Amino acid sequence: MSAPGSPKMSGQKMTLPTRPAGPPQSPTQTETRAPLSHEERVGKRVDLPADAYLKADVSSTFASRLGFNTDGNNIMVSVNQYPVTRLANMDVSQYDVALSPEPTGGVVYDKVWKSKKVQQKLASVTPKPWIYDGRKLAWLAQAVDEMRIMVDLDEENGRKPKPGAEKKNVFYLTIRPTGKVRLMSLKAYLEKKAPWDNHVLECMSFLDHLLRQGPSERMTTIKRSFFHPSMPSYDLDLVLSAYKGVYASFRLSQNIKPIGLGVNVDVSNQAFWKANTADKLMKYVINVYGGVRKLPGMQVLNDQQVTEALRPVVRGKTLEPSEAFRAIRRLKGCRFTLLHRPEEKKEYKIKGFAFDKTGKIGGLEGMNSYHVKFNWKNNGTEKLISIRDYMREKYGKALMHSAGWPVIETTRAGSFPAEFCNIVSFNQYNYKLGPDQTAAMIKFAVQRPAQRKNDIAASVKRLDWANDKYLKAFGVTISADMAKTEAKVLKHPEVFFEKKTVRPMNTGRWDLRGAKFVEGNKQPLGLWGFFALNSAVDMQNIKTFCQAFVPAYKAHGGKVANPVPGIVNLQCNPGTLMDCVNFHMSNIFKANKRYPEIVFIVVHDKTAHVYERIKKIFDCRYGVVTQVLQAQHVKAANAQYISNVCMKVNAKLGGQTSSLTATKAKAHGFFSRPTMMIGVDVSHASPGSDMPSIAAMCASVDRDGYQYRAAVETNGWRSEVLTNENIETMLPNFLKAYRQKAGCEVEHIYYFRDGVSEGQFAHVMKQEVATIKKVFKARHKNAPGKDAKVTVIVATKRHHIRFFPDKGDRNGNCEPGTLVEKEVTHPFHYDFFLNSHHALQGTARPVHYHVLMDEIKAPLQKMIYHQCYTFCRSTTPISLHPAVYYAHLAGARGRAHEALDYGDNPKVPEPVREKVNNPDGLVGKQQQDASTYSSEFKKNNPPPKLTAMPGFPESTIHDTMWWV
Repeated sequence: MSAPGSPKMSGQKMTLPTRPAGPPQSPTQTETRAPLSHEERVGKRVDLPADAYLKADVSSTFASRLGFNTDGNNIMVSVNQYPVTRLANMDVSQYDVALSPEPTGGVVYDKVWKSKKVQQKLASVTPKPWIYDGRKLAWLAQAVDEMRIMVDLDEENGRKPKPGAEKKNVFYLTIRPTGKVRLMSLKAYLEKKAPWDNHVLECMSFLDHLLRQGPSERMTTIKRSFFHPSMPSYDLDLVLSAYKGVYASFRLSQNIKPIGLGVNVDVSNQAFWKANTADKLMKYVINVYGGVRKLPGMQVLNDQQVTEALRPVVRGKTLEPSEAFRAIRRLKGCRFTLLHRPEEKKEYKIKGFAFDKTGKIGGLEGMNSYHVKFNWKNNGTEKLISIRDYMREKYGKALMHSAGWPVIETTRAGSFPAEFCNIVSFNQYNYKLGPDQTAAMIKFAVQRPAQRKNDIAASVKRLDWANDKYLKAFGVTISADMAKTEAKVLKHPEVFFEKKTVRPMNTGRWDLRGAKFVEGNKQPLGLWGFFALNSAVDMQNIKTFCQAFVPAYKAHGGKVANPVPGIVNLQCNPGTLMDCVNFHMSNIFKANKRYPEIVFIVVHDKTAHVYERIKKIFDCRYGVVTQVLQAQHVKAANAQYISNVCMKVNAKLGGQTSSLTATKAKAHGFFSRPTMMIGVDVSHASPGSDMPSIAAMCASVDRDGYQYRAAVETNGWRSEVLTNENIETMLPNFLKAYRQKAGCEVEHIYYFRDGVSEGQFAHVMKQEVATIKKVFKARHKNAPGKDAKVTVIVATKRHHIRFFPDKGDRNGNCEPGTLVEKEVTHPFHYDFFLNSHHALQGTARPVHYHVLMDEIKAPLQKMIYHQCYTFCRSTTPISLHPAVYYAHLAGARGRAHEALDYGDNPKVPEPVREKVNNPDGLVGKQQQDASTYSSEFKKNNPPPKLTAMPGFPESTIHDTMWWV
């Protein structure tokens, strides 16, 4: 006899009954689910070409490779890509997976699929293994009929329903065939016999899940990487650990002789929250991020101090979370188990920490386990009980540490006291690492090429492709050996100074001894200042430094009319810094009828918010370039350090460091027509921040592409593509500056774009390049037919390709100038990898350059490599083209120009904001919380503009390289 509510069986057909709770569910309800969206088809874990992201409303034809570079010396390099040697000529059956009723969380799909009932049913149908994406799709190497299976998750977990209670965890799984994945579609695309279409996309999506199915059953999957407790780890601090994992992803390959497909395998370094009880982790988080001052000699706050730090703060008529409370919110999303129910294996997720801004629950003590209450039904009675008392009466557990702390909230399972929650392993840390954490991570992650190559080989063994039952079932074989390919080492350039030539060759370094800059500062340095912040150095230190700096700058070609700067000691706190600077700058202006050409500012350390505030004050209020120096370097007055400062000062005052030719009159030969190099970067706020994106555009304004100008502005809310408004505002000024300096109009533009993924390539072409051409035509509206030729190049370092040369430098890295155009590149798109720098530590990461459009049709690789030797403040070739590097720096400076009052800036620690907003320590004076932008505000409003820098004639800062 069937139990009430169970399905009635008739042969192989299942009649679905009415659900015990909720509206009736039709058997055909799951069949009408919307088809997969374009984004769902594309996925996020596989390296796809730009073709994959083209939609019906976006069309573009990307530049094709017409041939390979012939310059340079031939070498052989191993690359961490493993060729696919066999891809079966078969059609894979694809199935739609649906649940009724549709669950609110994706985790339910995984639980239902892995349930004993479903697995037994699948095994009874076919012995062949299934591939499942965890949500909507499944694949099998044969065709089977539609299946419908009822699963009771409570029953699966051994939970017996209470008598008469409704069954709330019963789901009906439907597995329905939807079509075939034709693996030969991919081969046809690789051989350029067919265009990219959904068939090819389905192949790549299937192969991605096929690659991950086996390893994901043995290891924890984080995006494209796999982690296991046995892998190497390192404590970054009290709260974070770093693990070395295995990165693996399919990539298309230029080498189509076997298949044209490879698997990129690399070491993956990731920070995770340490596994610990939640109360300890909360305490440590406050210790690291909470802005709470500890007593001398105290390493960790005690329980009472944590309780005090977590209490709400009065803001007018409401309560606001303290900085310590905001710090523990970083734990949101962490998975945990319950210590008071050890037999339960279920993992819960932190939704947040209880907080009531009205103060109705808990008042000034907050929503802790004393004050958060619920109705407890027990043995036929019901009473209102606090969480603290419930834990004692139900489980016999007394709260020892966290009774006065906010309770942890979950989505549906209620609230729990922190000390009975155990944070499990491999909870990913999704915030920007602090300076100390970053230093620790670098120490852990950096590996010389030989060590990295060995670790990658060990990772391939761990993946165990030869014994992977899923790969075997679908006829895919992957070589266990790294691919080897031909590469070129391009000819190294000579670097010219006035009366000195250096030939770095394969060392990638040179020094400035005896070197005179190609062009010194425009106007002799006559009025300049030296400000020491809060006696960072004494008067004698400054005089000693200046006595070394002035002759050094002159020796390098700088012009100095007045060797003695005005020296000021700025005695101030963060709240009075602006007024203090304004007092001294006003006095300077009154005495000289102008502001200084440059101001040196000596600070105690690298505190970021202090640096940014100094830059904003001088950039935006006075239009004066600054050079910030650390006190320890000023005291040491080291000759090499002073020479490096001279390079930066010279660039900020309009000079040029070096050249690729012996004289300025001689052109380097890379440009056949007047050419402008443009670099663009759009940066976004760190995770968890509501601040807008910032766009930076840098453009060369001289004939040979050495001297640049920059513009920065907000660029929407996490918007990667440059807005039309920004292009139309920035570019005309650069074209005008080029005309004034070079004496002619621009005819060719190299447009270097950083930070865009393949999914944005078409948008760059459709929006950014189209607007550039529109701006150019508007400038020449009286000259019909005059148009600039544009070559568009995307430069990225966000990849996992590494080179291991047969014969490298002393560290085992490739020489500067190593160019790879085969094996790891696209079969026919125009892309290449270039290693232009000398890696001092670790394994060098080459830059991947992808040419989207090439109207100029000039040799690119040698030009890009040689121009990496012209970066204005370096005595080494840099890893990225200068146009892009300058855009990075300008964008970072743009963050300092955000239209935020310093006292409302969330990047500034709360104690510092308190000094700014309440410099006199007035009792009862309240400050607003750090500024944020709500989702509603962002939906209906563009971001506020950056604070503008003064223009001509008040200031000529726009005509300098102020951001370097």
